[in-house]
Formats: sequence, C-alpha cells, structure tokens
Amino acid sequence: MRILISLLQLVSTALALASCNNAESVQSPSPDAELSKLAAYIRDSAATIDSLDVVFYFPVNAKPELRSARPLKSDDQILFCCAGAFTLLENDRIDGLFIENGRTLVRTVNHNLGGGITITPEGETRIFGTEMGKVLDSSFVDSLERNSISFLQQIQMIRDGQPLVFRKDQSLFQRRAICQFQGKTVIIETKTACTLQKFAEIIKKCGIFNALYVDMGSWDEGWYRTVNNTISTIGLMRNSTKRQSNWVVFVKT
Repeated sequence: MRILISLLQLVSTALALASCNNAESVQSPSPDAELSKLAAYIRDSAATIDSLDVVFYFPVNAKPELRSARPLKSDDQILFCCAGAFTLLENDRIDGLFIENGRTLVRTVNHNLGGGITITPEGETRIFGTEMGKVLDSSFVDSLERNSISFLQQIQMIRDGQPLVFRKDQSLFQRRAICQFQGKTVIIETKTACTLQKFAEIIKKCGIFNALYVDMGSWDEGWYRTVNNTISTIGLMRNSTKRQSNWVVFVKT
C-alpha cells in the first residue's frame, strides 16, 4: 500500500508540473522507472518554462531543519542541504535574525530583508512577510524560543501566490528557493543564471504559493543523498562553500 501511495503522489506531482503555464516541456520518468526508485531519498522533476530550465527537489520521508553547524556528508540522516540565510562578507556570520531550534544565535534584524521562514520541531514550515523586519520583535523571538522553533530571514520571492517585484536587481545568477508546493516543503532551482524577477515569475507559474530565496552566487553549493547513498552536488559556482554560515537541511523522519 505504501508503494502505491508513493507512486500516486509522484504521478500527481508530475501532472501538477505539466500544468505550469507556458511550460514548454516536462520530463517525467515512466511509472516503471519510478517504481525502481521508490527507496530514493530525493527525487527531482525538471521542467522548461518560458525557456528557463528549473528543477524541483522533493524530499521523501524527510523534514526540513535549520543548521548553524556544517552538515556532514558522513551523516546518513541528512538527505539534502543548501545554504539558507545570507552570510556577512566582513565576518562570515549569519546575516539577520537566526534562531535554531529555539536558540537565538543572531538577534540583529536585517531591515532590508522582507521575508522569513519558521520551522517547527515537527518540520512544519511557514513562509511569510516580515514588514521589512518590523514584526521580528522581542515577543516574536520569545514565542519561537519557548516552542523550540527555528527561523531565518531572507528575500521572499512569492507571497500568497503572487511574485514580488525586484526590477532594480538585474544581476544574473543561478537561483534557488525553499517553497510551499501542494502542501509540501520543496526546493526549486534554475539550471542557468537569471534575474530575481524572472525567477519569481517562473516559480509562480509552477503553482508555488509562498517561496523564500536562499543564498546563491558563489555560496550556492549544496548536496543531496541518492538511493545508492551517494552524494550528488548542486550549485554552479561553489567558490565560497567554505564560508557558508548556515544551512537548510532535510533529515530522515
């Protein structure tokens, strides 16, 4: 029964991706291929939308967490990791309010960042606007500390189904976000460089309801564990991997 349910979920996901507006193509493995991969920890589904290639990463039997210690590839409980909040260039410390399992590591709020994410101990996520940090007051922090909830600040890409506006930023980088998609927490990234605005518009077309950016550029290295317990590395530049200060990880449940 579990195999059947997993397969139906995968078929549903493939159909959802196929319905993306203006999608030029969606690469969906055959059911037989999916059956042979049911033990995989991370599955990906690729689509080409408005000439931009994107990949969804779907953690299976896993929950998200925030970490301030570098995830070890030897830890087989970790199935996926990537950089989360920005890292300050002058001292390699986490940029913005950062709370890990109810323990506040950085109390300084970055009022240039309009989004944030909370993650409960059970792995439930909430991506929301912070009014440029105004809602991140002492009562907010106290509540998260009491309930062992994690939090980081970042750029919100999609808010309640609508892409935000980033037209002043014309920089071209590979882009990646942690997203809410059909009730699940997933990672989506582009395969090539694009602007923040293009990225926001593309992932909106894929049915993303809320999305939060994660650190990219030369900080873009991440990895995930395959069915054979091997490590697959993601990210195009990877020059500042050693300077990464915090991570979004998915761990086995």
